[in-house]
Amino acid sequence: MIHGLYAAASGMIAIEDRQAVIANNIANSATAGFKRQNAVNEGFKQIFLGAMGTAERLNFERGPGGGLKTTNVYTDYASGGINSTGDPMHLALQGPGYFVVDTPAGERFTRNGALTINANGQLTTVEGYPIAGEGGPVVVEGGSVEFGGDGTVMVNNAAVGKLRVVEFDDPALLERYGESLFAPVEKAGGARPSELTSVVPGALESSNVQVPYEMAQMMLGLRMYNANQKVITSVDETMGRLINEVGMPT
Repeated sequence: MIHGLYAAASGMIAIEDRQAVIANNIANSATAGFKRQNAVNEGFKQIFLGAMGTAERLNFERGPGGGLKTTNVYTDYASGGINSTGDPMHLALQGPGYFVVDTPAGERFTRNGALTINANGQLTTVEGYPIAGEGGPVVVEGGSVEFGGDGTVMVNNAAVGKLRVVEFDDPALLERYGESLFAPVEKAGGARPSELTSVVPGALESSNVQVPYEMAQMMLGLRMYNANQKVITSVDETMGRLINEVGMPT
């Protein structure tokens, strides 16, 4: 009976973790370049088998059952739609590439092309991190700024630099760093100059979050949470009857 309480309680905890991931997806549905996340839940038997290493050490018919745990949260790297904004400081990437961003923690990568200009005249992200150019930070003081499809930056029709756009052998291995930045990982193959990516000026890539789908998943999670809650209530009531009625001396 205690196993039933554990299974239901661990299920509720795992569902809470899953709901938090879904809520974060919905909250960032309007964030340019945001990539949705998905929580992976595994049952105790699968986790136990993985830890034991060999199936021979666990009898499937009598193995542990019940219990659930969030074992991983992975990122969906599917591209979002490209929406024209008409803003000259907005850039979208057509292809698998990423802009390079200089942060205090080192180089990071983003698909969010909403740019600003800081007090030093450098192109930066909305968070204030400088956007890397092929020769270092790109300074755009002194006139109107335009961008070419190859990442060339022009001020008053004169080229002042070129944005670094890079690609990876396997971007799915990048690690998240905040909501729209990604950290380099050696297993991702290392950043290389883009070959398949072009810059689209005056546009932004939307997030790949489908709000109706996320809402449906959240409602499904709520129903599962309520079902586990009812299991706990039922087990608790049964244990109470066992203690107060069956266990009473006659």
